[in-house]
Amino acid sequence: MTYYKKLLPFFLLFVCFGFGACGPSAEELNSSAMEKLENEDFDGALDDLNKAIEQDPEYAEAYLNRGYVYISTGELLKVLENFDKAILLDSEYVEAYYNRGIIYSYFEEYDKSMADFNKVIALQPEDTEAYISRALVRSWLGDREGELADLKVAARLGDSAIRKLLEDNGIEWDDDTAKEDAGEHEKAKKR
Repeated sequence: MTYYKKLLPFFLLFVCFGFGACGPSAEELNSSAMEKLENEDFDGALDDLNKAIEQDPEYAEAYLNRGYVYISTGELLKVLENFDKAILLDSEYVEAYYNRGIIYSYFEEYDKSMADFNKVIALQPEDTEAYISRALVRSWLGDREGELADLKVAARLGDSAIRKLLEDNGIEWDDDTAKEDAGEHEKAKKR
């Protein structure tokens, strides 16, 4: 009986460290990191996210959030690396595509940015921010027709600021055909 009492502490240590049951989970570390990021504790957030990724290397959200930390510290190439990894782990991760599209725009890599916004729209056709962001990229590329088509879709989807912008500039849109127009414009550009 006393023999097992002596082994119990060692067994518990093995279970805790061997299986990771005694520390915070990757999800808990991720949540803690986001709180630290909100409080501008970038080093603490990065530390928690690194631990979360070490614990679960397939945890796409931790890579996305680590990218957010790197945005805050101005390390934009590391941002792209982390957003790329998040997308590699989850090919339908809308938030990762959207944010990577923003970073590509910053680097003036408009074709890559456009591809990411197209992917967001394919995955979430009602995402007004994606249409607005794609319109901005089209504006930078000089594609006024495509820009306007995307803004009309955003207006049709209910973005009041875009509706006002279009109205203030005397531009009319038909709620029923705005999305069709944007889709047809995209198909025509590919031909």
